[in-house]
Amino acid sequence: MLTIVGDVGTTNRGPFDPFADKLMDAQGARFERAMAFELSALTSPGMRRITVRYPTWPSAHTFEGPLLKDVLDAAGVEGGVVRPVALDGYAAEISYADLEKWPVVLALKMDGQWLSIGAAGPAWVIYPRDDYPELAQVDDAKWVWGVSYIQAIGNQRR
Repeated sequence: MLTIVGDVGTTNRGPFDPFADKLMDAQGARFERAMAFELSALTSPGMRRITVRYPTWPSAHTFEGPLLKDVLDAAGVEGGVVRPVALDGYAAEISYADLEKWPVVLALKMDGQWLSIGAAGPAWVIYPRDDYPELAQVDDAKWVWGVSYIQAIGNQRR
């Protein structure tokens, strides 16, 4: 469901394979180390629930998913920068410091429904802006939806 590539300290799959990794190939991704997560592995750290009312949305929505930091920790990432990449190739850099400061959720559900491809899924990075007033003024460019993989750049556990 989700693969973390790059500077990971824990791996469970081989390096980039142009046949098996067609979408990543189309997006120019190349890697030697990766950690792949099935749905059960993503949900095993526990699902967090946050409700967010975004200024351009017609109403508030409740999101559920693991903390992004917990998923990265499971892949042996413990610092640097991560770069969630969307299905359409859009990407944003998120410092690990953000994830230590705020409980950023890798949402798998919205309003009780699993996020599907075409409905912002399979995963969506959600900052808890309603719970932290300082986030209301932060650019939402890091709210990557349709996350297909995450590139870890920087430190990792060994």
